[in-house]
Amino acid sequence: MDYDVVIVGAGSAGLFAALHLADKDVRVLVIDRGLAPKERESITYGVGGAGTFSDGKLNLTSKIGGDPAAIGCSEGALLQRIEQVNDTFTRCGAPEAYSGEDKAALGTLNQAAVQAGIEFIAGRQRHIGTSRIREVIDTLYHDLIDRGIEFRLGARVEEIDAQGEGFRVVVAGEAITSQFVIAAPGRSGAYWLREVARKLGVGPAFGPIDVGVRLEFPAELYEPIESVMYDAKLRVRTPTYDDMVRTFCTNPRGFVVREDYDDFALVNGHAENDRKSDNTNFALLVHVELTDPVEDSTQYGRAIAQLASTIGGGRPILQRLKDLQQGRRSTVERIRRVRIAPTLKEYTPGDVSMALPQRIVVDIVEAIDRLDRIIPGLASDGTLLYAPEIKFYDTQYKVLAGMETQLPGLFVAGDASGHSRGIVFAGVTGILAAEKILEKVA
Repeated sequence: MDYDVVIVGAGSAGLFAALHLADKDVRVLVIDRGLAPKERESITYGVGGAGTFSDGKLNLTSKIGGDPAAIGCSEGALLQRIEQVNDTFTRCGAPEAYSGEDKAALGTLNQAAVQAGIEFIAGRQRHIGTSRIREVIDTLYHDLIDRGIEFRLGARVEEIDAQGEGFRVVVAGEAITSQFVIAAPGRSGAYWLREVARKLGVGPAFGPIDVGVRLEFPAELYEPIESVMYDAKLRVRTPTYDDMVRTFCTNPRGFVVREDYDDFALVNGHAENDRKSDNTNFALLVHVELTDPVEDSTQYGRAIAQLASTIGGGRPILQRLKDLQQGRRSTVERIRRVRIAPTLKEYTPGDVSMALPQRIVVDIVEAIDRLDRIIPGLASDGTLLYAPEIKFYDTQYKVLAGMETQLPGLFVAGDASGHSRGIVFAGVTGILAAEKILEKVA
């Protein structure tokens, strides 16, 4: 065997798996189609994954980021590994800025949410910031190299085949062998992993996806909630369809950014450490589950994204809430009337309702109206909506103990596995996979 373990993907799951395998007398190779932290241009690919170019939020609770039962991990064991992830970020230079620890303030916010018909999920959080997290990941990356972990960057994995008691992995035309494979390509690699897994006979079941928009509004509106929990998790059941709509990735005084994929563009958001805007943004996402005969939620989400990119001429669509409510597209002039300036500069003024399904648009408008009860002013005419924002958590693999699939030696981890959503929980799944591998080689 060329390697004992090949890890596909250098995001949070891949890095924490490698960290747990370091100094353990196993030869490890990490492969990623992107580049090193300080050389990266892609938001979605490269060492650190999408998390490196995010706001750097760590959700340090078992209630946010995944389902412990689905991966066979008790809450106590999960919390222990969450602290391992947190301690590593501290060691690598993350600032110790926490929120969500004031129980009295959390109780007051929860009471207001309940009265408004909103579910509030409280939890301890840590905010690193977009600029700082790149430095933190760079420190972790070089620590892994110093401890013998090998990286092959700027290279695509073309094939993974079962071979004897191990695997054959084809990277940029070169075949290498490994006893174990941890597949952790992140959300951006979920579609690729699905096809690889099907060929290996462990194809996933289809799960839900989240489809919606990113809202941008004056930062002052969110300050009362920000003082309690930096990225408050709010959920609404809409009156018309009884769908679940949630806020995600709140960035106080942050920036809306573009996420480029192979054949479409999405939006996301982050907050810098030193550079601040006058706006706050968060995603507003509708939970979508498909049933027979159309169960391919990945293809459904990609179709929405491709349609939106076509309508936007390859750019995200931007619309005022007032225009959406009145059934007309936004224009450059109408957007100029808004009191805040869009932080994403490359956009196409347009009509979100032409890009997203009607049911999702109704859900979004109703959710904004409900959230306005605890974020007064959110439903004002000048709130901006960028589309589309889609989270592909939709393929979920059946896993045994330690994130091992039904094919012995093949592990899945991170967001592409369907069992994590975010930096911390992805890191936990990587640790679990590495722990199981060390059991097998002991």
